[in-house]
Amino acid sequence: MTIDLEPFFQPIINVKNGKITYNEVLARKKNINGGYISAGSLFSSPILSIDKSIALDNQVRSKAFKKYKDYSGNAQLTINISPAWFSKHAPSLKVKTLELPTLSMLRDNGLDPSRIVIELTEYEGSIELIRHFVRYYREMGMKVAIDDFGAGFSQIDRLIEIEPDIIKLDMDLFQRSLVSSYTLDFIQMIADFAKKRGTELIFEGIETPEQFDIAVSCGADFVQGYLFSQAKAEFYDDNIFVKNINRLNGLSIAV
Repeated sequence: MTIDLEPFFQPIINVKNGKITYNEVLARKKNINGGYISAGSLFSSPILSIDKSIALDNQVRSKAFKKYKDYSGNAQLTINISPAWFSKHAPSLKVKTLELPTLSMLRDNGLDPSRIVIELTEYEGSIELIRHFVRYYREMGMKVAIDDFGAGFSQIDRLIEIEPDIIKLDMDLFQRSLVSSYTLDFIQMIADFAKKRGTELIFEGIETPEQFDIAVSCGADFVQGYLFSQAKAEFYDDNIFVKNINRLNGLSIAV
């Protein structure tokens, strides 16, 4: 059976000026009613081979880049990559020029790699391979982000080895911080570390003004979540949330 996926885009917003700074690419599939739902369960399915997962991911990425080519805004595009897939390209490490599908797609669409952020999802795979590919992406001008930070204890060594440009805090971790002062202190520690290192901090899963206020108080640089928008098939204007952010910052000051 042919699986046809589409790229949707969720905005990531600067908490100070309200502009969309990044758009995350998320895979969507049609449901029986003709609407679109998350395709995340496909990529996590144990019956889907790595080769098939990569093929589906490339399908979404190719379509996303074609849409991004016509995008008139300044926001960068963030794409998710599983480090477990790096092993498929390991034989290419022996040659001087490493030809990765993402870079080929960018070139075919005339896109500047510096407008792309690589989000490393999950934490499987060889740390040596991860380090190598991270270095290669950076040489091409891309930023590197750690996604869902705080979802597992093994991520501390990844943080040290990768030295990411961006940390995206795990949504569940942030939700727990709303009822746990211990978790809130941990998040504040990560925020202090990010500020000291010049690393950008994105808080995911922001659904209420109260959560926005906590994220800002913890040092968030950017926010993402249903308070602003679900993922959409097309890009928003970069300035669409400026008034909303100004209002929320006013509420934060008044608290």
